[in-house]
Amino acid sequence: MKSRPYKDIIDEKTDEWLQHLEELQKQMEKASPDIKNKFDTKIDQLKPLVDSAIVQLRNLDEQESADTTLETKKRILEIFSSIDQCFSENQKTSPFML
Repeated sequence: MKSRPYKDIIDEKTDEWLQHLEELQKQMEKASPDIKNKFDTKIDQLKPLVDSAIVQLRNLDEQESADTTLETKKRILEIFSSIDQCFSENQKTSPFML
């Protein structure tokens, strides 16, 4: 099986996170006022985390070389796991494997 470049995997995962944020936004719009505050707080917490993770992942991908492949893979998986955990309270996500 041919492996995919990290960039493709990162793009796919970050698109998934952004889609989850959109879904939370839509749920917030339909929610009662007290629940809207909870959604708003959650979105306000998640958005900067996702944005930061995207920047970190892009940097890792750009800096990856033959000498750093294993460390890069480890860091990517740590970031994926970290952000997925943040979303797991609201949605089910499966662990990501490279």
